[in-house]
Amino acid sequence: MKMRGQAFVVFSDITAATAALRQLNGRQIFGKPMQIEYALSKSNKVAQLDGTFRFDQPHQHMSARKRKELMGIANKRPIADAEEEQAAKRREIEQDMDESDDEVGPQMPTSDQARPSATLFVSNFPKSVSQEMLMELFQQYDGFKELRLAEGKTGVAFVDYLSPEAAASARDVLDGFKISPRRAIKVEFSR
Repeated sequence: MKMRGQAFVVFSDITAATAALRQLNGRQIFGKPMQIEYALSKSNKVAQLDGTFRFDQPHQHMSARKRKELMGIANKRPIADAEEEQAAKRREIEQDMDESDDEVGPQMPTSDQARPSATLFVSNFPKSVSQEMLMELFQQYDGFKELRLAEGKTGVAFVDYLSPEAAASARDVLDGFKISPRRAIKVEFSR
């Protein structure tokens, strides 16, 4: 397999990978903008670290066409089918957001209304995300104190830091972080 101008970089954690993606995506190198994306499969090194690597089974590389088929993306679909699929996805996302809005209650202020505070309001994460998963994301920033899931409300948490500055550094990196392929978390200063 011949790959020109491609590289795979393994990070020790998802936060570092996200920070690199945000800082370097689109940056010019040799006169061309870099296009950085998350890998679709786990690298051998990551699999070794998390214990899922099997030495007796070689890594199965997948063609781009096969990967797109598995993800439900076909190159030669009629435009009408693709547009209908896009509309269905939009409806599904809007329905998910409507359901979570009902459970959340009053909306948080927009970023220009919220004053910096040492507590962050985290929303729009799916039910499948555990408190431990969120803690992995937020405790990597200096000044982390605690994370509390909002009782009786799905997809809502509060994260406390020692200072508003510490909270701001976590918010700046994690606001918009894709916690799943279809959902990005929203991180704002709490009231």
